Amino acid sequence: MQETAVCDERGRLTLGRDVTERFGKKFHVVMMPREVVLIPISKDPLKSLKEEGKKIPQGLSLEDTRTLADQLGIREAKENYERLQRLVKKTKRRR
Repeated sequence: MQETAVCDERGRLTLGRDVTERFGKKFHVVMMPREVVLIPISKDPLKSLKEEGKKIPQGLSLEDTRTLADQLGIREAKENYERLQRLVKKTKRRR
């Protein structure tokens, strides 16, 4: 899904219904050097954390858990970087 949103004169940004139905109405705003990232905030963060905790394999040592978390974080960062690079290229082509 790709969508364009425009701020009004007071700096407010309106997201479409499909976005708010999928991700909720509350977001953490992360300002990067060349972009703004909206990260959805769960209605029940504790429940979300418990669900994520269930995904961790049982019986791992703390060190193994840290290593796994590092690997997953690096993979996710690379995927996000590649996605952003594609968006930047697409945006440059439109100009």
